[in-house]
Amino acid sequence: MSARRGPAARAGRATALVVAGLGGCVFAAVLGYAVLTALKPSSEVLAVPLRWLPTSFDWENVTLPFTETPFARYFLNSTVVGISVTCLNVLTCTAAGFSFAKFRYRGRDAAFMIVLATLMIPVEIIYVPLYSLVYSLGWVDSFAGLIVPAGTSAFGIFLMRQAIGNVPDELLEAARLDGAGDLRTLVSIVAPVVRGPMAALALFVFMLNWDSHLWPLLVASDDEHRTLPVGLAAMQANNLGSAAVPMMLVAALLAALPTVLLFVTLQRRFVEGVTMSAGIR
Repeated sequence: MSARRGPAARAGRATALVVAGLGGCVFAAVLGYAVLTALKPSSEVLAVPLRWLPTSFDWENVTLPFTETPFARYFLNSTVVGISVTCLNVLTCTAAGFSFAKFRYRGRDAAFMIVLATLMIPVEIIYVPLYSLVYSLGWVDSFAGLIVPAGTSAFGIFLMRQAIGNVPDELLEAARLDGAGDLRTLVSIVAPVVRGPMAALALFVFMLNWDSHLWPLLVASDDEHRTLPVGLAAMQANNLGSAAVPMMLVAALLAALPTVLLFVTLQRRFVEGVTMSAGIR
């Protein structure tokens, strides 16, 4: 049986590698064309027939988003909001996951089931009452309105609960015998063990928030608080024609850069965190 399964497994792996390689080639071709087009003179952007290589590289295109639009402000806003929301999610979801995984109290399982049930509710459904609450608090066109409503997530609580549930109870009991309280145990014992899942959660949350468009569009209507997705849409609406294509491509490439760098940096922690949360050894 194992001998017959071996060639099939090798064939399946080879097929997966070929498909992944083809997908990577397609992605690399699209990315390469975007980079080359971003550096083309505006007269060659929509040229027919299609030109892959520009006759000359127009490096001034790199500065267009910063000189012609408030792109730097949009980038700064997204950075502030993304980092703040990520830190809040890591803190709140880790604390909630610790509570659900390692404490015994009345209503714990029911509360966790309610948290899981919210995963089945499309987030767009709650935007109307959420906007009404944010408006009543005076948080429209403010960073508080962008950060606080996204400060925790049901998925993050579930992820951290699964990860912390795999932490041996003996470690927690030893910490308590040494006189450590619950907060000290969480910070000094649990957090170092679940660094991988915390990194995975941070990556998930940052990427989701960095690409979020609808909620920032609702609560931030001025350039002082617009994030990158909303800002890019405004830039596209205000700059039509071939002359704006290189500028928009440069802006899009710069907007994608932080998430790519973050994933490359946390890739190892990401895989470790997902496997730990799934209970894979």
